[in-house]
Parts: sequence; C-alpha cells; structure tokens
Amino acid sequence: MSKRINRRKVIFEKYYDNLNFLIDNNLLLGRKGYYVCPICLRPHPDLDSDDPLTLEDAPPKSLGGNANTLTCKSCNNTCGHNIDFHLTERLREVDSAKFVPKTETDVKVKFNGEVFNGRLKVEEDGTLKMYHSKKNNHPLKLEENIISLKGGMVVDMEFLKSRVIPENLEYALLKTGYLLAFEKFGYSIIFYDCFNIVRQQLLNPENRIYPEGFWMSPPFDKKMSGVYFVCDAGLECLLVLFNLDTGNSERMFGVFLPLPINDLNDVISKLNLKFEAENNIELSLYPLEQGLVNYISDLQNIKAMFDWINKRTKHQDK
Repeated sequence: MSKRINRRKVIFEKYYDNLNFLIDNNLLLGRKGYYVCPICLRPHPDLDSDDPLTLEDAPPKSLGGNANTLTCKSCNNTCGHNIDFHLTERLREVDSAKFVPKTETDVKVKFNGEVFNGRLKVEEDGTLKMYHSKKNNHPLKLEENIISLKGGMVVDMEFLKSRVIPENLEYALLKTGYLLAFEKFGYSIIFYDCFNIVRQQLLNPENRIYPEGFWMSPPFDKKMSGVYFVCDAGLECLLVLFNLDTGNSERMFGVFLPLPINDLNDVISKLNLKFEAENNIELSLYPLEQGLVNYISDLQNIKAMFDWINKRTKHQDK
C-alpha cells in the first residue's frame, strides 16, 4: 500500500471513529458509520465512494502545510483552484517584490523598440539575472536584439499585473484556519450553525459572506501555531495561528473563527477596535500547551469544552 493511500486510510479512520465516539456518548446527534466532508458536509461511508475523499493540505503544501484532513474531491479541486492559488501567488509576489534571494518573477522588457517576455531571477547571492525563453518570444527577433545589447543601453522593464484576487487570498486563510480547527476538534464543533458561514464562504468565493477583518499577521514565533479558545468576556471565539513558509520567507497568520457564544460580526468588530486602541495583541488564550489537550477521543476534555461553551452561551443570553 502506498504511503499516500495509507495516509488517507489513517485520517479516514481517525475522524470516522471520532464521529461514532461523539454519537455513542450522546454528545452529538446523527448517523454513525460515516466520514463527513468538513466543507460540504456530505457523508462518505468509505474513501472511494461517490466523489472520493482526497488528502487536503492545510496550510497549502506549497506554503509548508501537511495533509492531515480529507475533503471530497470536488471541494478540494474547487477550493484549490479558486482560493488557495491566490494565497500562494501573493506571498511569492511579496518575496519577489523585495528581491528575496532564490525568487523569480515574470516581466516584460523593452529595448530597441521591441517588447520581450522575460523572467527576472534573484540568485542565492542576491545577483539579479534576466532570462528570455525562445518559446515565449519571437526567436529571431529575440536573438537579434540580445546580440545588439551593449553596456549603457536603456532597458525598460514592466512587472506583470498580479493575478491575485485579494478577497480569495483572505478566503484561503479562512479555509486553512477552518481545516486546522477541524483537525483539532473533529466533529465536536463544526456542526454548530455558526460554522455555516465559513462553509458558505469557501464554497462561494465570488460573494463576500464572512465579515471583513477576520485575519491578522501577528509578530508571533511559529511555535505559537495552534488552535486556541479566546476566553476574554464578550470576545469568545477560536483563534487559529499558523505559519506559512514560501521556502524563502516565513510569516505567521491568525484567523478568527466563530463559536455559538457571540455574534461573529460583533466579535470581529470588537477585536479590531481592541487592537487599534491598544496597539498590541493581548488575548487570554487556551490551551497554551497545544499538544497536551486531546479533543478527538478524550471524553473528559470534550465534555469540559462543551460545558465551557454552554456556560458562556447561557451567560450571553441573560
């Protein structure tokens, strides 16, 4: 059995068992014997049923992520094409704009009255080099003009227009945060109605559904990566922190996800006002020791989480 097939099987069994475990302990109502795609919520009795389950990288593999969850093939393909591309492309653009070593970017170059397609590369030692492919240019004109280039000649260079859609970049961050939360909690919380807005946004990137201002790029060490409960009164939500690595630079991102305790728009608005007023990011987070709390198969931890959510929800309702 290949490593990829075995990995799918391990993940399938982990969350298949998690769903059964929650139902058996009366923590969730539903039908046993399925893996439910966390994005579209369609049940799958096995790996290769209709619309088979595929490995999902969160963060995207191109940004240092790992495949620790499964989504159905249609969700994986749609979100990957419509969403993930924009995040990866933008971070690469940022690296290229800063002329980070080992980066490259496509440009148009004009000399001798002719325009040619080129690729500007930053070598490991910081040296800039321009490459021109005969496949992307008129071969004869390219050869003639390259030969005529001499020191002191003026060469105009134009960076190509970005293909990144800013909103889709944000939704890629949202998707990464949501799938990391699913990886952490399994099915214990994603069936809350408050998460419908997350799934609707991922499946409909052409429309703004999720409130703006839900993500940040904090100056935290990558060791802070994890999924946390924000415990401050009136701000209760999830904060997912993750590191993105282009291979040339690393950046930490944080995404706020809903809990059924507060209105999501209200929470995000309050958080942004708090950060602006304090010019700092100070929140009461739990658990600080991420690896020590199991929300997949530890009944005590799962019940404690539900009790905390229920108590906070009742308090807000008063």
